[in-house]
Amino acid sequence: MDVTFPNRLIDALCKHRVDFVVIGGLAVNYHGYVRATEDTDIVFLRTEENEVRLAAVLSSINASWISNEIDLATGIEQTFPVTLEFVRASSLMMLVTEFGFLDIFDFIPGLAQASVQELYDTADEYDGVRFSSLRWLRAMKQASNRSKDQEDLASLPQDR
Repeated sequence: MDVTFPNRLIDALCKHRVDFVVIGGLAVNYHGYVRATEDTDIVFLRTEENEVRLAAVLSSINASWISNEIDLATGIEQTFPVTLEFVRASSLMMLVTEFGFLDIFDFIPGLAQASVQELYDTADEYDGVRFSSLRWLRAMKQASNRSKDQEDLASLPQDR
């Protein structure tokens, strides 16, 4: 299977040995429905060691979180560098990096009570990268129920 994704973001996470699963549009692409996506979405396993690895990689790729505070000189939202403290305090991180936008969850979107460990353990592995299994991806898309999720569901295989 030929998978296209923002290699530099995923590669950076892998290089720092962050335990994560690719979800969202890139996982949709992996499962055979190729469509454009504007960001990379991942779920990461929250452990102290993984938080440290994640903070290190985010620092190395100049990740910043976007504030709702406006810079009066530019009229643009202010950004702030990601720190270990920010990683430890945040369940959802919507970030801008030198390689593009990155959304990081420590829960399964739409299925907050579900086990992240199970998502990780049942993920498909391709070339050292874990992608959400089709079952989990379909469940997340059904829970979210946005119009693009409905299109994804109609275009994804039913099962493998």
